[in-house]
Amino acid sequence: MTFIITIYQSLKIAFITFGYAGSYRLKSMFGIPVSFQDSAQRWALSVIKNCNINIEVIGKEHIPEQAVFIVNHRSSADIFVLLAILPKHSVFVYKHELLNHPLIGIGLRQAPYIPVDRSSPRASAISILKAKSMLKDGNSIIIFPEGTWSYPPNDILPFKQGSLMMASKTGVPIIPIAMVGTETITKPDGVLIYSGTVKVLIGTARITNSHDHEQAELYRNEMQSMMDSIQ
Repeated sequence: MTFIITIYQSLKIAFITFGYAGSYRLKSMFGIPVSFQDSAQRWALSVIKNCNINIEVIGKEHIPEQAVFIVNHRSSADIFVLLAILPKHSVFVYKHELLNHPLIGIGLRQAPYIPVDRSSPRASAISILKAKSMLKDGNSIIIFPEGTWSYPPNDILPFKQGSLMMASKTGVPIIPIAMVGTETITKPDGVLIYSGTVKVLIGTARITNSHDHEQAELYRNEMQSMMDSIQ
């Protein structure tokens, strides 16, 4: 019975996703004012409501007007959870391969977000410059510094130093965020969406002028401790 419910709600979310993506595209084509960020947040809240996902947030008072949010990455569910709890002007940095995801890819193809193609040093450099430009324009950015899903998700993978380059020497605070539970909502590369509880711990602000291996390891250890505290 539980499996049937999961299939039903997953199909419902697929239709909701196509609906939001189609509505945004049509409005854009006909010149009707529409905000991608507004649409994305409404979509995320709809997914959470229809799938009975409970989100427990600790430290929401630590979220400033603008920040670089660095988050551990457990599944594609991370995206709609973060959309639901972070400011609407937050922009994701994501791996280019996610454009091929059967559910998330639909929205990413229309999003003002920043894909990173690590197979090309030039493309990676362009992504870093675009992220810094987004920060200059007053946006926040969301980075998964592990670069991929940590699964099995007990430990945080080593951070890619390039992710911290997007935040160093900008004066914008870095906010570490640890999440537990999204790996039970969706499996890696899966399309089924399950009900469940997600715990989110938001850390305090840091300013960094460095993106070297030592700095990356410091952030990784801090986020590992945060994640362990909410397991």
